[in-house]
Amino acid sequence: MSILLPVKHQQEGMSLDTFSRLSGVSVQQLQRYAKTGRIIGARKHPLTRKWWIYPPAKLLTGR
Repeated sequence: MSILLPVKHQQEGMSLDTFSRLSGVSVQQLQRYAKTGRIIGARKHPLTRKWWIYPPAKLLTGR
């Protein structure tokens, strides 16, 4: 089962902080989800090493 999260449809993606504000999930929780592979569309930026979310993003609930 998966939940589609609100994502602006843009090619360049958005930071985890911006995604957190739009989805209502804390940044720390999203970091845990990204590290464990529960967010489809999450990638770490190669230079800044910060997480970025690219569309279409899905949060996998696994329940």
